Amino acid sequence: MSEKIYNWNDICRDVDDLTPKEKDFDDVYTSDDIKRDLNHIRGIKIGKGILPEQGISDSRIQEYAVAQEIGEMDWFHEQKQFDRLFPDGEGKESMVFLSSEYDDFVNHVDAVCLVCNADTDFKPVPFALDMTYNTDSDGLSKKMSWRHYDRDINAPGFSSVKYFEDNFSYNPLIEKGRIAAMPRFVVGFSPEISQEITELRMSSTGLMSTKRDELSAKAKWCVLRELKAQSEQMLKFLEGHHLENSKLEKLYNDAKALDLFFGNAISAATEADEGHKDWINYPQGDSVYGAIMSKVEERSMYDGRDK
Repeated sequence: MSEKIYNWNDICRDVDDLTPKEKDFDDVYTSDDIKRDLNHIRGIKIGKGILPEQGISDSRIQEYAVAQEIGEMDWFHEQKQFDRLFPDGEGKESMVFLSSEYDDFVNHVDAVCLVCNADTDFKPVPFALDMTYNTDSDGLSKKMSWRHYDRDINAPGFSSVKYFEDNFSYNPLIEKGRIAAMPRFVVGFSPEISQEITELRMSSTGLMSTKRDELSAKAKWCVLRELKAQSEQMLKFLEGHHLENSKLEKLYNDAKALDLFFGNAISAATEADEGHKDWINYPQGDSVYGAIMSKVEERSMYDGRDK
């Protein structure tokens, strides 16, 4: 039995520490604005039957664990591509930030990833993750809605966050506050894998175990393929519409850079995992992966415009 180094309260404290607090953005937004947002969150929670005493949900804990895995286990294989991605020390390895409660409940963003390397022409490109372990067709359809709050961005797969802050970097690449628009990806895999990864994070031997390597790799392959499929879909739509306005033009360039980044990550992962075909082929039998990919294919039948 692995020696426990964390208990549930420790994990909850870590999640709370890494979650941006709306009240800490009083240097960006007015107190009335923040108060409205907090009331909005409260109303959503009441509607969902979420009580204050329930604390941090199990799903939020799992989102935290996956966000940590992306960086710690190098899901994008940036180390393997280091010389190509970071010539002469330029760029910055990708970072993952948990979203605020407001952006979780209102903008359906669980985490924000930030990429800055040769694939993005050394410009910071953020993208949002909405994580799911659900195969419900109607629920996935809502998650993968074409809608965006900005009427000028009538395109698939984009969202925004209001309460973003990079607390890790000495010189943050993106200013504190709103990211007005960025690519948003729905990603997921078996809830059993997510739960096991979360549990392994709570043990001293689990973090360095071959079991963690296997589980993390299987989850990684689901996410990499989901990201690539959705970035290709974004580009297919935007190639016909990106010149309509400057906002779409920027999103097209961001999606193009991310599509290159994801493609190169898959190539590097294929080489790195060459001796583990079961890891590489795992997504074929994952029900959550299958449900997400079927929705990507279904969405490809439409041109992305609300009728």
